[in-house]
Amino acid sequence: MKVIFIVFRIIISLLLIPCCVAFSMSFCKGIFGIKAISDSGLIFLLGAFSYAFLHLVLFKLDFLYVLGHELLHGLTTTFFGGKVKDLKVSSEQGSIKTTTPNFIVALAPYLIPGYTIFITLVYFIASFFIDVTRYYGVFMFLLGFTLMMHITYTAQSVRERQPDLFISGYLFSISLLYIVNIIVVFLIISFAFKDASFFDFLSRGYETSKKFYYLFWKQLFL
Repeated sequence: MKVIFIVFRIIISLLLIPCCVAFSMSFCKGIFGIKAISDSGLIFLLGAFSYAFLHLVLFKLDFLYVLGHELLHGLTTTFFGGKVKDLKVSSEQGSIKTTTPNFIVALAPYLIPGYTIFITLVYFIASFFIDVTRYYGVFMFLLGFTLMMHITYTAQSVRERQPDLFISGYLFSISLLYIVNIIVVFLIISFAFKDASFFDFLSRGYETSKKFYYLFWKQLFL
C-alpha cells in the first residue's frame, strides 16, 4: 500500500510540473501587462522593497516568522479537528506537536502568507467600525511588506530543505508549493494593480496547461 501511495505521489508531482510552467508564463504575461502603476501600487512595491532591504541589509525578522509559521501549523491542525499538544518558538527555530500531522498541516505555512491574510482580515473587520480609507496606504504598505516576507522565508526554507517539505515527498511539496504561491501572489498583486486581472491570469494558466497536457498525451499515445 505504501509503495502504491509513493508511486501515485510521484505521478501527481510530475503532472504538476506543466501547471507550474503554464502558470509561470501566465504570471509573467500578467506582470508585464501592467502599464500604469497607481499610488496604491507604488505603496505596495515600497512595502515589498522595504522588507527586502530590511532582510538583506539590516536584520531578519526570524522570531516573527517562526511564530507565524508554528501558529499556522496549529491553526491548520485545529481546522482539521486536531489538537496542539506542545508549541515552542525561538528566533532560531520552532516546533509543534499535533494530533493530525498530515501533509496539509505540514505545508500550510509555506502555502499561506499568514501575516498578509491576518492584516487583510483586521482591515476588513475594522471597516465595520471606523473609516479605514484613511489607513489604506498603511494597509497597502503592510500588504507588500508581509507578502515579501512570506516569499523570502519560503524560498529560504526550500533552499535549506526544511523537514516539513519531505513529509509528502520533496518533489510533490515543491511543485504544490510553487503553483499555490504563484496563484496567491498574483491574487494579491491584482488588488494593488488594476491592469493585473486575476481572472485572466487563471484563464491563461488553465488554457496553457491544457495545451501542454494535450501535447504530452498526443506524443505518448496518438
